[in-house]
Amino acid sequence: MRLKDLDQNELQNLVSDWGEKPFHGRQIYAALFKRGVSTVEEMTDLPLRLRERLTAFEPLDLLKCSEMQSSPDGATKALFRLHDDLTIESVHIPEKEHATLCVSTQVGCPLACTFCATGKIGFKRNLTSGEIIDQVVQFRRLRTEPFLRNIVFMGMGEPLLNYDNLIKAIRVLSSSNGPALSQRRMTVSTAGVVPGIKQLANEGLNVKLAISLNAPVDDLRTQLMPINKKYPIDEVIEAAVFFQKINGYRITFEYTLMHGVNDKPEMIKALKTWLVRVPCKLNLIPINPIDKRKRKAPDWDAVFNRFYEVFQKERITLTLRRSRGSEIMAACGQLAGKIG
Repeated sequence: MRLKDLDQNELQNLVSDWGEKPFHGRQIYAALFKRGVSTVEEMTDLPLRLRERLTAFEPLDLLKCSEMQSSPDGATKALFRLHDDLTIESVHIPEKEHATLCVSTQVGCPLACTFCATGKIGFKRNLTSGEIIDQVVQFRRLRTEPFLRNIVFMGMGEPLLNYDNLIKAIRVLSSSNGPALSQRRMTVSTAGVVPGIKQLANEGLNVKLAISLNAPVDDLRTQLMPINKKYPIDEVIEAAVFFQKINGYRITFEYTLMHGVNDKPEMIKALKTWLVRVPCKLNLIPINPIDKRKRKAPDWDAVFNRFYEVFQKERITLTLRRSRGSEIMAACGQLAGKIG
């Protein structure tokens, strides 16, 4: 058992079983997640006898930052080593007045999307809730300015295939006695795990949803994303409609642009027939290289104009996302649990 894998109720029950007052569990919770302490010694509001008992749970940190690397555009990638010597990466993206943290939920990924470095290393294991949370806790220590406002579950892994730990992490990260981050500033990104989308819709959370679509026809999407065999496009769109009606936020559809593959005029028109069914945003992401056999990204301005001509009359927000951190392999699709 590790303290950061426990929520506030579980910590209160733990200290109660030891014969201590439940409010000490709340104090431990605040120390771990709100103040972000790294040692029991720093929990100075606890009785000495309780601190001595808690030393058995050290080290408190579930991740060890092995290396950090910064790109010219300001993005910072951290390589975190886990207790079993596996590694994950997280990416800190600063803006003028706030920052976004891209968080991993699995070691590797089982979905094997052809344009994603994480998928190429395969699936090792799910992260615990504490390991997901600890990425945020540790980056709040490492990067105090600008303040961390947004959390995107878009790092290594498919979040909805680690559902219980994801939900527990979201609740801890947004708790008032913890990091107190707004759920409205959290985005869960999925490759289209339909049951998970529907379950998340009914979870009572206030998070946003991003769906990695990348192709508007099943044959092509299956080539790029094998998960499409199990959850084809029509089922993904149906789930998106269901989520949006319950949650209220527009869905973000992510579309990785690949020259001559999914940016042809007929593909853009086919994409529109799906997206007009749900209030949404379309996020165009030029593909980032992951190996020497890299697919080529199209000309940014030309392809944006091509999409704009098709979507200009629709109530769909169209954006072209210029990925940060590509020089250090920290951009979309480039995380592989290593630096260099």
